[in-house]
Amino acid sequence: MTKNILIIGGNSDIGLEINNLAKAEGHSVYGTSRDEATSSNYDNFIHLDPNQNLDALDEIPEDIHGLVYCPGTINLKSLQRLTLEDVKAEMEVNFYGAFNIIKKVLPNLKKNDGASVVLFSTVAANTGMPMHSSIAASKSALEGFAISLAAELAPRVAINCVAPSIVDTKLASHILSTDERKEASAQRHPLKSIGSAKLVAQTAFHLLSAKDKWITGQVIAVDGGLSSLKT
Repeated sequence: MTKNILIIGGNSDIGLEINNLAKAEGHSVYGTSRDEATSSNYDNFIHLDPNQNLDALDEIPEDIHGLVYCPGTINLKSLQRLTLEDVKAEMEVNFYGAFNIIKKVLPNLKKNDGASVVLFSTVAANTGMPMHSSIAASKSALEGFAISLAAELAPRVAINCVAPSIVDTKLASHILSTDERKEASAQRHPLKSIGSAKLVAQTAFHLLSAKDKWITGQVIAVDGGLSSLKT
Protein backbone atom coordinates (compact mmCIF):
# COMPACT_ATOMS: atom_id res chain seq x y z
CA MET A 1 0.00 0.00 0.00
CA THR A 2 1.24 3.48 -0.87
CA LYS A 3 1.55 5.62 2.26
CA ASN A 4 1.64 9.35 2.85
CA ILE A 5 4.63 10.10 5.08
CA LEU A 6 5.40 13.47 6.65
CA ILE A 7 9.03 14.16 7.64
CA ILE A 8 9.57 17.20 9.86
CA GLY A 9 13.15 18.43 9.74
CA GLY A 10 13.63 16.88 6.35
CA ASN A 11 16.96 18.65 5.86
CA SER A 12 18.63 16.50 8.52
CA ASP A 13 20.84 13.65 7.36
CA ILE A 14 18.53 11.12 9.02
CA GLY A 15 15.46 12.77 7.51
CA LEU A 16 16.98 12.62 4.04
CA GLU A 17 17.79 8.93 4.48
CA ILE A 18 14.22 8.19 5.59
CA ASN A 19 13.01 10.04 2.50
CA ASN A 20 15.20 7.81 0.31
CA LEU A 21 13.89 4.64 1.96
CA ALA A 22 10.27 5.73 1.66
CA LYS A 23 10.55 6.78 -1.98
CA ALA A 24 12.29 3.51 -2.85
CA GLU A 25 9.14 1.70 -1.70
CA GLY A 26 6.87 4.00 -3.68
CA HIS A 27 5.47 6.08 -0.82
CA SER A 28 4.49 9.74 -1.10
CA VAL A 29 6.78 11.83 1.10
CA TYR A 30 6.12 15.34 2.35
CA GLY A 31 9.26 16.97 3.74
CA THR A 32 9.45 20.14 5.79
CA SER A 33 12.37 22.31 6.77
CA ARG A 34 13.20 25.85 7.80
CA ASP A 35 15.87 25.71 5.08
CA GLU A 36 14.40 25.98 1.57
CA ALA A 37 17.65 24.70 0.08
CA THR A 38 16.41 21.22 0.97
CA SER A 39 13.43 21.48 -1.35
CA SER A 40 15.13 19.74 -4.29
CA ASN A 41 15.37 16.52 -2.27
CA TYR A 42 11.60 16.20 -1.93
CA ASP A 43 8.80 15.76 -4.43
CA ASN A 44 6.57 17.58 -1.95
CA PHE A 45 8.37 20.25 0.10
CA ILE A 46 6.91 22.63 2.71
CA HIS A 47 8.86 25.53 4.19
CA LEU A 48 8.03 25.30 7.90
CA ASP A 49 9.21 26.14 11.40
CA PRO A 50 7.54 23.77 13.93
CA ASN A 51 7.32 26.58 16.48
CA GLN A 52 5.74 29.14 14.16
CA ASN A 53 2.58 29.28 12.05
CA LEU A 54 1.68 25.77 10.88
CA ASP A 55 -0.98 26.69 8.31
CA ALA A 56 1.30 25.39 5.55
CA LEU A 57 0.51 21.87 6.77
CA ASP A 58 -3.03 22.35 5.50
CA GLU A 59 -1.50 21.40 2.12
CA ILE A 60 -0.77 17.80 3.14
CA PRO A 61 -3.23 14.98 2.38
CA GLU A 62 -6.16 14.42 4.72
CA ASP A 63 -4.76 11.03 5.63
CA ILE A 64 -1.19 10.70 6.90
CA HIS A 65 0.10 7.19 7.54
CA GLY A 66 3.43 8.11 9.08
CA LEU A 67 4.96 11.11 10.84
CA VAL A 68 8.67 11.46 11.66
CA TYR A 69 9.95 14.36 13.76
CA CYS A 70 13.69 14.74 13.11
CA PRO A 71 14.79 18.12 14.58
CA GLY A 72 17.38 17.89 17.32
CA THR A 73 20.18 19.71 19.12
CA ILE A 74 23.63 19.00 20.50
CA ASN A 75 24.47 21.79 22.94
CA LEU A 76 27.03 20.43 25.40
CA LYS A 77 27.67 22.78 28.33
CA SER A 78 28.39 22.49 32.02
CA LEU A 79 25.72 23.73 34.39
CA GLN A 80 27.90 26.74 35.18
CA ARG A 81 27.89 27.79 31.51
CA LEU A 82 24.30 26.77 30.78
CA THR A 83 21.65 29.50 30.77
CA LEU A 84 17.90 29.31 31.04
CA GLU A 85 17.76 30.61 27.47
CA ASP A 86 19.84 27.60 26.37
CA VAL A 87 17.41 25.22 28.04
CA LYS A 88 14.38 26.98 26.57
CA ALA A 89 15.93 26.83 23.09
CA GLU A 90 16.49 23.08 23.37
CA MET A 91 12.97 22.54 24.67
CA GLU A 92 11.60 24.48 21.70
CA VAL A 93 13.40 22.31 19.17
CA ASN A 94 13.21 18.93 20.89
CA PHE A 95 9.85 19.01 22.66
CA TYR A 96 7.60 22.00 21.91
CA GLY A 97 8.04 21.58 18.16
CA ALA A 98 7.06 17.92 18.34
CA PHE A 99 4.06 18.79 20.50
CA ASN A 100 2.92 21.44 18.02
CA ILE A 101 3.30 19.19 14.98
CA ILE A 102 1.55 16.16 16.47
CA LYS A 103 -1.33 18.28 17.71
CA LYS A 104 -1.70 19.85 14.25
CA VAL A 105 -1.65 16.63 12.22
CA LEU A 106 -3.42 14.32 14.69
CA PRO A 107 -6.69 14.49 12.71
CA ASN A 108 -4.76 13.38 9.60
CA LEU A 109 -3.18 10.50 11.51
CA LYS A 110 -6.52 9.38 12.91
CA LYS A 111 -7.88 8.97 9.39
CA ASN A 112 -5.94 5.70 9.30
CA ASP A 113 -6.23 2.68 11.54
CA GLY A 114 -2.54 1.97 11.86
CA ALA A 115 -0.74 5.30 11.57
CA SER A 116 2.69 5.61 13.19
CA VAL A 117 4.64 8.47 14.75
CA VAL A 118 8.41 8.25 15.18
CA LEU A 119 10.30 10.69 17.41
CA PHE A 120 14.01 10.98 18.15
CA SER A 121 15.37 10.97 21.68
CA THR A 122 18.98 10.39 22.74
CA VAL A 123 21.03 7.87 24.69
CA ALA A 124 21.74 10.71 27.13
CA ALA A 125 18.10 10.82 28.30
CA ASN A 126 18.61 7.64 30.34
CA THR A 127 22.40 7.38 30.60
CA GLY A 128 24.07 10.04 32.71
CA MET A 129 26.70 11.96 30.74
CA PRO A 130 28.56 15.14 31.68
CA MET A 131 27.60 18.30 29.79
CA HIS A 132 24.35 16.75 28.54
CA SER A 133 21.89 18.12 31.10
CA SER A 134 19.89 20.38 28.77
CA ILE A 135 19.54 17.92 25.91
CA ALA A 136 18.80 15.10 28.37
CA ALA A 137 16.07 17.18 29.99
CA SER A 138 14.40 18.14 26.70
CA LYS A 139 14.57 14.65 25.22
CA SER A 140 13.33 13.10 28.49
CA ALA A 141 10.31 15.38 28.21
CA LEU A 142 9.82 14.09 24.67
CA GLU A 143 10.04 10.45 25.80
CA GLY A 144 7.49 10.96 28.56
CA PHE A 145 5.16 12.73 26.16
CA ALA A 146 5.52 9.96 23.58
CA ILE A 147 4.82 7.10 25.99
CA SER A 148 1.82 8.84 27.52
CA LEU A 149 0.45 9.74 24.10
CA ALA A 150 0.96 6.16 22.87
CA ALA A 151 -1.39 5.01 25.62
CA GLU A 152 -3.87 7.77 24.84
CA LEU A 153 -3.99 7.06 21.10
CA ALA A 154 -3.88 3.25 21.15
CA PRO A 155 -5.01 1.26 19.29
CA ARG A 156 -5.40 3.71 16.39
CA VAL A 157 -1.96 5.39 16.32
CA ALA A 158 1.39 3.87 17.33
CA ILE A 159 4.02 6.20 18.80
CA ASN A 160 7.66 5.28 19.42
CA CYS A 161 11.02 6.94 20.00
CA VAL A 162 14.41 6.09 18.57
CA ALA A 163 17.26 6.91 20.98
CA PRO A 164 20.62 7.03 19.18
CA SER A 165 24.05 7.69 20.53
CA ILE A 166 26.24 10.04 18.52
CA VAL A 167 25.73 9.70 14.77
CA ASP A 168 28.05 10.88 12.00
CA THR A 169 25.86 13.72 10.70
CA LYS A 170 26.04 17.46 10.06
CA LEU A 171 24.50 18.04 13.49
CA ALA A 172 27.42 16.27 15.20
CA SER A 173 30.14 17.63 12.92
CA HIS A 174 31.56 19.94 15.61
CA ILE A 175 32.08 16.93 17.89
CA LEU A 176 33.37 14.55 15.19
CA SER A 177 35.51 17.20 13.51
CA THR A 178 38.72 15.12 13.22
CA ASP A 179 39.62 11.47 12.68
CA GLU A 180 41.02 11.40 16.22
CA ARG A 181 37.72 12.60 17.67
CA LYS A 182 35.78 10.05 15.64
CA GLU A 183 38.03 7.23 16.86
CA ALA A 184 37.77 8.36 20.48
CA SER A 185 33.98 8.45 20.20
CA ALA A 186 33.90 5.03 18.57
CA GLN A 187 35.98 3.53 21.38
CA ARG A 188 33.41 4.64 23.98
CA HIS A 189 30.86 2.25 22.46
CA PRO A 190 30.90 -1.51 23.01
CA LEU A 191 30.66 -2.05 19.23
CA LYS A 192 33.67 0.27 18.74
CA SER A 193 32.01 2.37 16.05
CA ILE A 194 29.78 5.40 15.66
CA GLY A 195 26.37 5.35 14.08
CA SER A 196 25.46 6.37 10.56
CA ALA A 197 22.41 8.33 9.43
CA LYS A 198 21.38 5.44 7.19
CA LEU A 199 21.47 2.90 10.01
CA VAL A 200 19.34 5.06 12.32
CA ALA A 201 16.97 5.89 9.45
CA GLN A 202 16.41 2.18 8.80
CA THR A 203 15.21 1.72 12.39
CA ALA A 204 12.91 4.74 12.14
CA PHE A 205 11.52 3.57 8.80
CA HIS A 206 10.82 0.12 10.30
CA LEU A 207 8.78 1.84 13.02
CA LEU A 208 6.61 3.61 10.44
CA SER A 209 4.74 0.30 10.30
CA ALA A 210 4.87 -0.10 14.08
CA LYS A 211 1.28 -1.20 14.62
CA ASP A 212 1.70 -4.01 12.11
CA LYS A 213 4.80 -5.05 14.06
CA TRP A 214 3.05 -4.90 17.48
CA ILE A 215 5.23 -2.02 18.74
CA THR A 216 4.06 1.14 20.49
CA GLY A 217 5.09 3.22 23.49
CA GLN A 218 8.72 2.14 23.18
CA VAL A 219 12.09 3.87 23.28
CA ILE A 220 14.35 1.92 20.91
CA ALA A 221 18.08 2.32 21.61
CA VAL A 222 20.33 2.48 18.55
CA ASP A 223 23.54 3.26 20.35
CA GLY A 224 26.21 0.63 19.76
CA GLY A 225 25.43 -0.87 23.17
CA LEU A 226 26.40 2.28 25.09
CA SER A 227 23.24 2.51 27.21
CA SER A 228 23.19 -1.07 28.44
CA LEU A 229 26.63 -2.68 28.16
CA LYS A 230 29.87 -2.19 30.05
CA THR A 231 32.84 -3.77 28.29
